[in-house]
Amino acid sequence: MRSRGKNLKRGKLLRQRSYAVPSLLLLNQKPRQRKKRGFAVFFGIFLAGLLLIYAFLHSRNQADDPPTPSHSSDTGSKARKVWRPSPGLLAKALEELDGADCIELSDGKGPSYTLHTSFDKEYQRWVEKRLRRSMALGGVVVALDPRSGRILALATYNEDPERPEAFFWKAYPAASLFKVVTAAAALESGILEPKSVLDYTGRNHTLYSRDLAQKTYPWSNKVTLRKAFAMSVNPVFGKIGIHSLGPKTLREYGAAFFFGQALPSEVPFETSRLHVPEDFFGIAEIASGFNRHTEMTALHAAWIGALIVSDGAAPVPWLVESAQSADGEEFYRHREGVPVRVLSPGTASDMQDLMEATIQLGTCSKSFRARRQDSRLRTVVFGGKTGNINNKTDTIKYDWFLGYGRTQSGSHELALSVMMVHGRLLGHRANVMAYDLFKRYFRRKKD
Repeated sequence: MRSRGKNLKRGKLLRQRSYAVPSLLLLNQKPRQRKKRGFAVFFGIFLAGLLLIYAFLHSRNQADDPPTPSHSSDTGSKARKVWRPSPGLLAKALEELDGADCIELSDGKGPSYTLHTSFDKEYQRWVEKRLRRSMALGGVVVALDPRSGRILALATYNEDPERPEAFFWKAYPAASLFKVVTAAAALESGILEPKSVLDYTGRNHTLYSRDLAQKTYPWSNKVTLRKAFAMSVNPVFGKIGIHSLGPKTLREYGAAFFFGQALPSEVPFETSRLHVPEDFFGIAEIASGFNRHTEMTALHAAWIGALIVSDGAAPVPWLVESAQSADGEEFYRHREGVPVRVLSPGTASDMQDLMEATIQLGTCSKSFRARRQDSRLRTVVFGGKTGNINNKTDTIKYDWFLGYGRTQSGSHELALSVMMVHGRLLGHRANVMAYDLFKRYFRRKKD
């Protein structure tokens, strides 16, 4: 009995040690068993070696790849280096364009070259003509093809050329246009839906600390997110910023929409600016757009309209179709851009619902009312967002429209931004200008 116990104990010990030192087990087996077990051990070591080699080569390939961008692309292809003309020369040439679709560039030192632009020549000239009839101090219009990023029109107007008030490349106070970012953040985060019911006190277009508490009073107004966006209700969006999103989320979504970072476009323009403070009222001001510190360019605004109508992803805007040297040799031609995804398709669809409510029952309902009597426009779905704010001295009003139009079949689409600069007397408002510009574009299209 004792010898049997010792044998059992010894066998148990060998089995335990066999995991750590296989050779101990091999010594206590028959030659054929040792041969089989030796082959298994050798094969296992061989596979482990192959795995180590694969891991080394894979990590080396990853190190050679460019860093992953902060925004995803739908195609997954690597970014392509794009030739760009001198920003200063291009900006000067665009100011003097006057409807032409070719730009001659020369810095006076090197050889000149010709740029063929992406403009819709007829539409560009009409946009410039419409701006001259606006009776405003100045204005900027940008029209894009949402699916390709092609700039169809880019126009700037100043009533007094000696004292220009509007520049296509300059960033201006974004005002309530930033509600697009706030709403998208709340929808994408799953915090709210278009039909979510919210309460608020105060007036639609004012913002006071007393109206931002997370309380419901017997006299509180109730409104859906869809209607609050359409009517641009400041207290609602101020409370969303404070109690639902917070400064960190606002910064993250601002960056996702390219506030604070350059949109990689060949067209020279300033970077849109955003600073989200930590204090209670400062967060509400940013989230509702009730401030002069958040700034954006008209080109950036048009691109935001493009990505919303394009289900959350759109190529960056481009202007240069091709470039030729003085002897006629083509040395650059535009290639199709990679869409930059900012929102999921579901969130983009919800944002379309909010922006289309702005046209139907919100701040654009009067200016777009005539579309119902126009047979060419009845098949066009419009979405938009307005915003306006005065400068510090109340001598200038910045008046915005950001939006899109698309035929019901989806065969024609246009993303549009309008920024008008008014003095003490108002000229044509941005949403009125936008309707006229949409009307001119879609009347030429057959669905």
